[in-house]
Amino acid sequence: MNFHELCCTNIGMYFAHKKALDGATVSFKTGSIHALLGENGAGKSTLAHIISGFMEQTFGTVTLDGNLFEFGKKRNLSQHIAMVHQRPKLAEDFTVWQNALISVQKDSIKPYNKTKIIEKLELICSDWAINIDVSKKIHTLNDSERFYAALLCALIKKPLFLILDEPTAVLDAEQRLIFSRSLKKAKENTLGIIYISHNIEEVIQLCDTISVLKKGIFAKTFDNSKDDVSIDDILSTMFNPVENLSHEAKLSTTKPSSIDNISKKVEKSNIQKIILSVKNLRTFSNEKEMLKNISFDCAAGTITVIRGEKKSGLEVIERVLTGIKIPYFEGIVEISGKRLKKISPAVLRSNKVGIVSSNKYFVSSNPNLSVKEMLLPFIHNKGKNRREKDILDVKVLIESEKINISIYEPVSNLSGGMLQRLILSREMSLNPELLILAEPLHGLDTYTVQNLENKLRKSTENGTAVLILTTDADDGLSYWDCMYDIKNGNLIKKDKI
Repeated sequence: MNFHELCCTNIGMYFAHKKALDGATVSFKTGSIHALLGENGAGKSTLAHIISGFMEQTFGTVTLDGNLFEFGKKRNLSQHIAMVHQRPKLAEDFTVWQNALISVQKDSIKPYNKTKIIEKLELICSDWAINIDVSKKIHTLNDSERFYAALLCALIKKPLFLILDEPTAVLDAEQRLIFSRSLKKAKENTLGIIYISHNIEEVIQLCDTISVLKKGIFAKTFDNSKDDVSIDDILSTMFNPVENLSHEAKLSTTKPSSIDNISKKVEKSNIQKIILSVKNLRTFSNEKEMLKNISFDCAAGTITVIRGEKKSGLEVIERVLTGIKIPYFEGIVEISGKRLKKISPAVLRSNKVGIVSSNKYFVSSNPNLSVKEMLLPFIHNKGKNRREKDILDVKVLIESEKINISIYEPVSNLSGGMLQRLILSREMSLNPELLILAEPLHGLDTYTVQNLENKLRKSTENGTAVLILTTDADDGLSYWDCMYDIKNGNLIKKDKI
């Protein structure tokens, strides 16, 4: 077998208001899984975009087996490197197989047709245990299917290196397990995998090499195939000193997608105002009952969690309660005792509901907007100098999250973690009576998880009701007031121990 080496030497990437990378040096080899870790904004995604040819570095070199990568050349090293982005770059009105055809054809001289492409995709689906209808159009797919579609478009190119940016963020527990097995199998077949994640425990279990980016340079690289790398080893490199983290934050790094440390129980009165009441909710899809007569309440000053796989009904609950792509449903939804005859984001906001969608890129925000445009509609100053006050409030919100970006830069310049932080901060700044948070911790580093914990604790102490929808399978016994499992459309209440 032939093995290949991809080398990044002294890579720098400067933007108008920040240095994303400042002399980063690292190498990757085929036949291994190499993780890139770092806090939000450390430069992980920027480096991945440079390696895959989507962005030209300010200085430094990228070579494959000693051959120099030259940005912009028609047939350069990028034909050997494929990337699956946090925001899958797909043609929405084309089918999966048509997107795959576009992907493979641009780097190939020989022509492909529909039959040949579909045959290749079916083989990849079999090898990677992917279940997807390649004849479906992209805009009809859910989040996990969009990820698989993007993965197919990458794999059909038969790359030497595959870059995965937060790949498991949209997968449920079962899908993550199957995907990790597929990655190990692909590694054995000499594929080089560059794995970007915030899930430290997952990285330790899966990856051979772990490199930690800190302030645009690599602080340390761990050989996980030889050394017994611990979570504390990585934390001390990422944050230094790790003692600055609370005990709860340290625990959260073992399962960063877990929400088991968001809030400690606070004193509550015996009589609590019901903010959200869902009664006898049923939904249907192609004559199949997706939600089966479910009922639950969210009280002021409490955190309610609904967890499960998206296909078991979690995704449908999110769609109904956020008013986004709402399916046909029967039942009653009340906010503070008022029955909602129509559910939409506008109606919910008029009833003091904050919403964080699981799709942060195209529902809670849009990559074509500027940061100002994403935040400004939610700020409502009055009187003279209103515009100046609005701009100032936007800047204050950004500064509160310690994000170094101009308000005029596009949202697409934000890392996934930075975007999630701004969306969460935006919704919480509205002082809502109800917060609906779908997958709130996806893409967040340890410090940000701790910060969110503090914010949610303060919100509940001020009387806000919080509803969290999550695919996380962990119990999280220390923080929730009421928890339900959603299984096959049925809601099962979980008792505290």
